[in-house]
Amino acid sequence: MTTRVAEQENYKECMPFARQPLKSIYIAQRMFTTLVMVLWWTIYYTVTPRKHRPRPSWSLKQIICVNFTRRIYKVTELAGVTWGTRNPEETCDNRSLKETRFEWIEPLPEEMRSGVIVDSQAECKRVGVFTWPRDAPEATSSEKHDPKASEVDLSDVEAGDVPVIGIFMHGGGYCHMSAHENAPTSKIPRRLMKDKAFTQIYAVDYRLLQHAPFPAQVQDAAAVYYHIVQQHQRQNTPSAGSSELSSDSRNTNDGNVLRKDYLTADHVPQHVKDRAENEEARGRMAQAARNMRCKIVLIGDSAGGNLVLALARWIRDEARLPLPDGLLLLSPSCDPSHAFPESPSSYVPRPHADTDYLVDTPEPRALLQRTFLGNHPLEMMHSPYVSPASQKVLRAFYGDAFAESVQDLTIARLNSVARAHLRTMESAPNTPEEGPPAGLELGRSPTSLERPIIASPRGLSLFSEFPRACVVLGDAERLEREVTKLVGAMERDGVEVKTVWVKDGAHDVLMMGWWDEDVRTKVYNDIEAWLKEV
Repeated sequence: MTTRVAEQENYKECMPFARQPLKSIYIAQRMFTTLVMVLWWTIYYTVTPRKHRPRPSWSLKQIICVNFTRRIYKVTELAGVTWGTRNPEETCDNRSLKETRFEWIEPLPEEMRSGVIVDSQAECKRVGVFTWPRDAPEATSSEKHDPKASEVDLSDVEAGDVPVIGIFMHGGGYCHMSAHENAPTSKIPRRLMKDKAFTQIYAVDYRLLQHAPFPAQVQDAAAVYYHIVQQHQRQNTPSAGSSELSSDSRNTNDGNVLRKDYLTADHVPQHVKDRAENEEARGRMAQAARNMRCKIVLIGDSAGGNLVLALARWIRDEARLPLPDGLLLLSPSCDPSHAFPESPSSYVPRPHADTDYLVDTPEPRALLQRTFLGNHPLEMMHSPYVSPASQKVLRAFYGDAFAESVQDLTIARLNSVARAHLRTMESAPNTPEEGPPAGLELGRSPTSLERPIIASPRGLSLFSEFPRACVVLGDAERLEREVTKLVGAMERDGVEVKTVWVKDGAHDVLMMGWWDEDVRTKVYNDIEAWLKEV
């Protein structure tokens, strides 16, 4: 553990102020000058008309907090300071917790490990979760689960009286925050539980980039998802982990998983399988879904939204577990590849530099993303598992016309006409919407890290068969452009998407206790209305 952390922490050596004594000097001067700036902002925006504020609707408190946070975030990029973190391999004493209960989830079983989560750099480990509410039934492993204790009668399921379980992935750019109840991002599950939107929420304390590279984060999320599926499978039916469900995809080297390679021109399929492969996978997942005694919604804010998308993709691609019933994406990070332009001159800054607290300095962002990838080649940055809204990914799946059509689209302009146009556009010439699977390459899974290309199994498109989603996005945040691309691509593939547009909202407003409470309440009301549909 110590060796791995030390290896992952090496990225700080490249930061200009990560070493002492420069680190202390830089942080001290940054804090001092920021406090001076707070005084200046207070005076300036008090005496100037509202029309000269970053957004006329913003209060003085919102302006100061956004500007203050932006300056402090710069410390992360230049001095490697992180906050709100905890060691994910340490147990949390439940006596210190007031709202949640800490428990361990066993590592993902060997027979379930396939696709992108199989990797020599990242070892599958047990995962800590903070369960909301604290008094929820405790079951730290499938062995401890008592089927009779939580059996739900079929009539209750048909009547709609089904537990709604949330799996929460916190934000923080994969280097900040944790799932602890005191972390800033825990405001989200706290409010959702207060409003009784969920029966129970598992907040996943996944490994940050300081502790392990990709795909350790997906491994941790998959272990928790599998655990919940096992707990809520109806008895006397094939479970999600049984051989009946996963016998056709037992490991990554069985040569039975189809892949369509959209980028490699000289890729020649070695075998061609019947379309029954895809129908069989759908059948397995549908059967597993029918056996579920609960609804599962994946929740993620910022980087947590990125992880939710990766987990949902792994579930769909490997076809071993039932899909979740919904994805709740709160200002999701969906194009980390933005930090790696094809050439320095092609770099396009993210929008809304004056109205968001996120910083967008290419070099430090690239350093963090490169650390996140570990020893994997840089091409992995354009994997749909890492950057599903990358222009390169969109172009590969849908062609130039679609990629260009969403380049400058905003949520405000994503009206019914634009949505209808996106859904009817033709795909890229080599991208099958329907039809027989395209090809097979022996010895590799479609989501394997051995060859990090833009690929999809069984001839599926980028978001084919994804569950319905609710996307929350502020029109004043720096991720607006990439999240709009995500929404456009999901709707292009037939995913039912509800977009909650936060007028004048900065990044991840639900995490901010200092944001306008009326605005946040409206967002939660919209989310909870969507959850009722789920």
